[in-house]
Amino acid sequence: MADAHLDLIHVGELQRLLVSERVLNTMATGIVLQGEDGVILDYNIAATNLLGVSGDELIGMKSTDPSWRVIREDGSPLSLEERPSIAALRSGETSAGVIEGIDVAGQPRRWLSVNSHPVELENGYRVVVSSFVDVTSRVQRERLLRLLAEVSREVLGAATETDAHQRLCNALVHYGDYALAWIGVPSTSNEQGIVVSCAAGETGYLLDDVDQWWGGAQSGWGHTGVALHDGRTKVIDNLLESALTPRWRLRAMDYNLGSTIAIPFKPDDGNAVLSIYDRHVNQFDEITTSGLEVIAKEVELIISHVRALERTEQALEETRAAFNTLAERERALTDSEIRFRVAFEDNMSPMVFSDLDDKLTAANDAFCRMIGYSREELIGKDSKQFTYPDDIGITEGSLHHSQSGTLDQMRYTKRYLRKDGHIIYSEVSRTPARDADGNILYYVFSERDVTEERQLTSQLSHQALHDPLTGLANRALLEDRLEHAHQRIMRQGGLGVVLILDLDDFKAVNDAFGHVMGDQLLIAAAHRLHSVTRATDTLCRFGGDEFLYLAEGIETEVEAETLARRLLAVLVEPFTIDEVTVEQHASIGVSIFDGEGDVDQFIQNADVALYEAKRQGKNKYVLFKPAMRDRLAGHFEMVQDLRAALANGTLAMNFQPIVRLDNSEIVGFEALMRWDHPVRGEVLPEVFIPLAEQSELIFDLGIFALNQAVTAASTWTLTGSRKDAPFVSVNLSARQFQDEALGAKIEAALTTSGLAPERLVIEITESVMLLDVAETSSVLSRLSRLGVDFALDDFGTGYSSLAYLGVLNPRIIKIDQSFVSSTYASERSDSLLEAIISLGRKLGNTMLAEGIETREQLEQLRGFGCELGQGFLFAPAVPPEGVASLIEGGSRQW
Repeated sequence: MADAHLDLIHVGELQRLLVSERVLNTMATGIVLQGEDGVILDYNIAATNLLGVSGDELIGMKSTDPSWRVIREDGSPLSLEERPSIAALRSGETSAGVIEGIDVAGQPRRWLSVNSHPVELENGYRVVVSSFVDVTSRVQRERLLRLLAEVSREVLGAATETDAHQRLCNALVHYGDYALAWIGVPSTSNEQGIVVSCAAGETGYLLDDVDQWWGGAQSGWGHTGVALHDGRTKVIDNLLESALTPRWRLRAMDYNLGSTIAIPFKPDDGNAVLSIYDRHVNQFDEITTSGLEVIAKEVELIISHVRALERTEQALEETRAAFNTLAERERALTDSEIRFRVAFEDNMSPMVFSDLDDKLTAANDAFCRMIGYSREELIGKDSKQFTYPDDIGITEGSLHHSQSGTLDQMRYTKRYLRKDGHIIYSEVSRTPARDADGNILYYVFSERDVTEERQLTSQLSHQALHDPLTGLANRALLEDRLEHAHQRIMRQGGLGVVLILDLDDFKAVNDAFGHVMGDQLLIAAAHRLHSVTRATDTLCRFGGDEFLYLAEGIETEVEAETLARRLLAVLVEPFTIDEVTVEQHASIGVSIFDGEGDVDQFIQNADVALYEAKRQGKNKYVLFKPAMRDRLAGHFEMVQDLRAALANGTLAMNFQPIVRLDNSEIVGFEALMRWDHPVRGEVLPEVFIPLAEQSELIFDLGIFALNQAVTAASTWTLTGSRKDAPFVSVNLSARQFQDEALGAKIEAALTTSGLAPERLVIEITESVMLLDVAETSSVLSRLSRLGVDFALDDFGTGYSSLAYLGVLNPRIIKIDQSFVSSTYASERSDSLLEAIISLGRKLGNTMLAEGIETREQLEQLRGFGCELGQGFLFAPAVPPEGVASLIEGGSRQW
């Protein structure tokens, strides 16, 4: 029982904490509220940090503010219409997961993932709530990976080292969206100075009016010169504050440059420095610096490779010429071989010669260092001894193509097994050397170690296909595997199954203990689910607290059900996290598929089955049946029709009289909602109210019922000898009692209508009391201070607690009609009814019997001392215009 009370207290605490300023301002997620015109109306502290402006600056700003520049991931501007908040306001639909870069003057660019949700306030004013998290690190890594690929592609196409340098600068500006990139080399006239070798972007910063600067000693004083001479990367986070001289600070301002980095690298023939400028300050953080250093290292290796190919091609050309010039043969051949040997032995790129049988005839020092073998251990042997076993045959296949005339020059990647056991990746360029008649004499292999590049690519690829929190496959990887599974089943037959698992009431864990605790619970749940995942199956985190399980090779529904039970069983044992014990169950939707249909439909079917499992009470699994989709579609359609009915006025309030049983005088009316559907006809409240409670629509219906009821009641006047005008009772759902603004809304409705508070009775069910007695009592106390009374509806049909009656003390207790018109009437049922009435009277409550249909029931209730009643014996619910005639007719009518 103590645990139950603790749960109730937690729920109540959550409702208050979620909207408290203290909680909002400790969230890492930024939240802003914008009006219809895009003006920011409110925010939390995280929003000011993420957007880079103060709270005073943020209030009143618009999305179109010129101090903000918003871009896509590719660097192009994000138009106003595409921005999530504006799109959500205009379409009325949630905009989720939009990645945008925020540029604020004087600050580093920040990348945000934005969700925007439109909300219509009760006064009809439309606003949008936007939440966003910082994804700068992830976007930076992805952009750096793309930049590495583009730079490598561009530089590999270079014909000369100078061309490679210029292509590098062009690629950094074009693909990296940097303002300026240039390469500096040591000055030939002053050993301390540097000169500009090539540049791209805002080159006027380097050249206009400062031509005399370069080459002299002063040109080596700045961060570029220091990086070149010291051999270490240098970063200036803010050029307007830290540039070398006032002159360069003014030039940075003129060309809108904010920060810069200088990275030393070593081309084949000396030292050089790569300088990159961004328009924003603080742009070269640890991630960006590391990525750009990798790019510089990659370019350094590519340039060495290009120069090696140049030298090799030149030497081969000279060798061919020597063969064709018989008169100069010996001298030319000797000179050519000398130059070739120099180019070969001293080359920084790994190179080997082999004969037509793949036996190595020569290997340079760079190749020996790369694979860890000495030259003596290599000469005369083929490449199999140091080739990774799975890659044996790649080189042999290339030689076969060459000797058969299919391919001449060839480039491929293979793995080597170093002498120390490490695996390395090498990009191999193979060229045959031919005599004057075109016969192959030997092969020249020029290679490049791409191990680090492969590792970085693999790491980034893994991050792109796996959930960073749990390490499980993410949605992209799952959908790819589901597509392949479907294709296999189409070819080979068989069945597959998709199971969507959703943690029940997981939001309560986040709300009660925070998102850190929630993340730890997700990780623990993922570990358990993974422990029962078959090697051939795929488990992924589908998003939030949802997991998706894909299995192939099943033959019957029974196997699918066995999988579902196994997943549920692994969550039975409670979790203990940071000394807190949490019972976490789940619901599962199961969709079995064959070669028909499409993968999106399989996931949708599982989602529909999950909805049905939740509807049936959670902590279970349900197999998808087509009828479920039809029922869910029907529910969705009815909710949409209900929303339209609320807007076009086809919803109405009718009023059923409440009478004193001793004299049959009308003392009040219960307001009952009626819906006359244009196609379905009259739809009963017990059908559409539960659907509304599953969405935010219940709040709009509640306010509609309240306003209609108090407006109608304000027109009921006294007649004859009556002393008091009739009261009106309005039903409120449990969800409405979770609205902290409920009291203010009721007070506003009374003020607008002019109805006296004592003429309004709020009806609640026992389910409201069971949510949180303390919170419910607090709301009812506020209403009581206004003069509003409340009634406990359907008493005896739920999980009643007599202790609750003592705490809340409702003015009226409404006895459910099942006690008044019992199908199994007996002395026992009569005694039970009499006991309920007696209990209420002893507690000082007014007892009201519902569903009185016969005079015998009326006389029995009078005999038991029941004060009030309602039912068809007196009158059904009537439209507002029928109330006056009932009041005027009085007790004469019955």
